[in-house]
Amino acid sequence: MAPYLVRILALAVAGCVMTRSGRAESTSNVRFEIAIHDLPADSQSLDATIRENILVAAGLWTSLFVTKPVSVEIDLTFKPWANRGAGRSLTAVPLGGEKVDGRTVIEEGLPHELRTGNDPNGTTPDVEIILDPEYAKTMWWDPKPRSRTRPVPIDKLDGFSVILHELGHAMGYNGRLDPKTGRPTGGEISTYDRWVEFDGNDFAFTGPAATKVYRKKVPLSHTVTNYHHFGEPGPKLDHNLKEDLMNGIVMQYGRRYKVSALDIAILSDCGLEVSKR
Repeated sequence: MAPYLVRILALAVAGCVMTRSGRAESTSNVRFEIAIHDLPADSQSLDATIRENILVAAGLWTSLFVTKPVSVEIDLTFKPWANRGAGRSLTAVPLGGEKVDGRTVIEEGLPHELRTGNDPNGTTPDVEIILDPEYAKTMWWDPKPRSRTRPVPIDKLDGFSVILHELGHAMGYNGRLDPKTGRPTGGEISTYDRWVEFDGNDFAFTGPAATKVYRKKVPLSHTVTNYHHFGEPGPKLDHNLKEDLMNGIVMQYGRRYKVSALDIAILSDCGLEVSKR
């Protein structure tokens, strides 16, 4: 199989400014309000830089899809976390009555709001990102995230890439299946789950847009992390999946990660319309 197309989309967010309150005013049709909680004392001087990294990363994701005029609230919290980091939409809603095998298909709150213009949880935050403080110590925060041209220190993770990855989960890389058996755990499955296949050993994503880009089912993780990521360690591991932003194996020090065509295709299968801009 030929490697999947790794066309990189590094789109800047034009015309955005950060106010003292943490509100990001944008000339696009998506605005962001960013709140940071429990920032460690030794990182207080980085508050504005971290906010700017979140703003640009969020703007990059939303610029890739057709969106309605909305305001998106993003909370970043620093607290002890066994999995080092996490990202998610804080609510989900049924997808127009759609069912699969009798189970209701639900859409994550952030893509639902972007797609429809309707905020499913009102004034409460739309997105939660969690970073373990010790994990955060390994990160370098780009002082100029709009250009992303400065070299990442070889002994640090690119904080922008970490945020971009966690926002990917909030955008739709999330599910309700048992991560060990692949079976639904209740009466709901996500827009991501409806394209997930488990053969008893391995998970794969089978959505039409993703399989068109990758040219076959997309192998998903299940040992190092969960099936909301690409790639499973072993002799069959595709190097391209290991290098992808949404990989579930490792995020490497000293390098930047960018949104790939496959990343976009997955979210297209989850219901977002890809922007033609």
